[in-house]
Amino acid sequence: MTSLDAHSAEQDLLLNAFHLSQRDRNEASADDPWSAAGPSSVSPFVPCAFGRIPAALRAARLTANDVLWDLGCGDGRVLLQAAAQYGCRCVGLDIDADCIRDATAQAAACDLSGRCVFATCDLLALPPRALRNGVAGAEFAELGAALQHAAAAELEFPVPTAAFIFVTSHALTRLSDWLFGEWSRGGLRLLTCVEALDACFDFEAADPLFDSASSAAEWPVDRTHSAHGVFVVPPRETSLEDWAAAEPPPPPAPPTPAEADSLAPAALAAVLDAADIAALCDLGDEIAAGDGEVAAFSFDDDAAAAEEYWHAQSEHRVVYLHRDGRLQAALPGLLRRVLQRIVAADADRWRLLVGRVARIRSAELHTYLPGGSVADPAHRDNGSLLTLSVLLSAPSEFEGARFVMADADGGEVAPPMEAAGDGVLFASERRHNVTTCTGGVRRAFVLELWEGAENRHNRHR
Repeated sequence: MTSLDAHSAEQDLLLNAFHLSQRDRNEASADDPWSAAGPSSVSPFVPCAFGRIPAALRAARLTANDVLWDLGCGDGRVLLQAAAQYGCRCVGLDIDADCIRDATAQAAACDLSGRCVFATCDLLALPPRALRNGVAGAEFAELGAALQHAAAAELEFPVPTAAFIFVTSHALTRLSDWLFGEWSRGGLRLLTCVEALDACFDFEAADPLFDSASSAAEWPVDRTHSAHGVFVVPPRETSLEDWAAAEPPPPPAPPTPAEADSLAPAALAAVLDAADIAALCDLGDEIAAGDGEVAAFSFDDDAAAAEEYWHAQSEHRVVYLHRDGRLQAALPGLLRRVLQRIVAADADRWRLLVGRVARIRSAELHTYLPGGSVADPAHRDNGSLLTLSVLLSAPSEFEGARFVMADADGGEVAPPMEAAGDGVLFASERRHNVTTCTGGVRRAFVLELWEGAENRHNRHR
């Protein structure tokens, strides 16, 4: 069995939110539209952890000339990130029609429909040579798959150069011999997560470790990225030694504060809608009520205790939505959509996230009452990569409290946030402030990504 990797904690949150939750899946909320896959599924839908996706895409060594298939694509998040960051064409297959409808809608929302196509498909029914010849939409229909993409019946899905498979060990074992036949024809590299093809076993067999139904294929598996739970089978014509020798260099260092000050921010309209804003505010109020009074601190305490005390008492109040995975568990769909906007915007501008393992450092609900501000002229989100700030209040609901950024020449820039739900994305080390609130109440959602471990408390611990 594969040992735990750097993304296990994040993956466990997703496992609970999407599969082990006790909520009635027949009454799923609008933010949690995915039902557990039906009885014909060999692997339940559990999304790939956000932090693991860039590690997997980097391990795949993708370029714009590649075609990436995701076998068991779920809601399509891996392919949407691959298409946005690397410009490759993508094909996603999954037996869960709800997931396919959602993936198709998200591709359209991210302007990636021209690069991504999704279709329902029973992977166990795919015939030999399906990956190496490409498969027409009509052939999927013959397999009993109801295509959800509007033009899928007329499409010839391009032949993959890489295939991504993140399923249970049981499912991977069931697919192993078929995958081995596809891989053996050459020109195809395979990526699996958590489970490696040379070590998977069918845990539903009578004797999982020694049952004769387990695959006997001899897989050459590269474990360079095993710390991230990512395993690669190079193309048949490439030896493990040659594959390892050609490992690309790591991404360049993040921008310094001086460099960050020269990176223009990205104004993002309509990041959140009215229902999203209400859900975030309700969650923040629930967490704040549950936390109760924050104990007083002395100046001998650490920075985390001081920050928590002042943010609970002052005119600028902060609730940590990510604490103990609350946001991730309560609003997974909202969080996924926000992260996709961040990934797409970064890919178009700075490419700070490409090939870099980034995780959530902090997700915060900020409330500015009269007198509240972020007044430090040297304020930066030190140690983070990208910060997203989204206005949750209509501009008519408050006075003052403008979000401003210092430019390289010492002046100020106020990115446009003209309506509730609009946001600004920027390199975290860029100086930024919120001027003093002089009336009303201003609320904002702030999300920071960094290269550290996923944070479960406040920004400092």
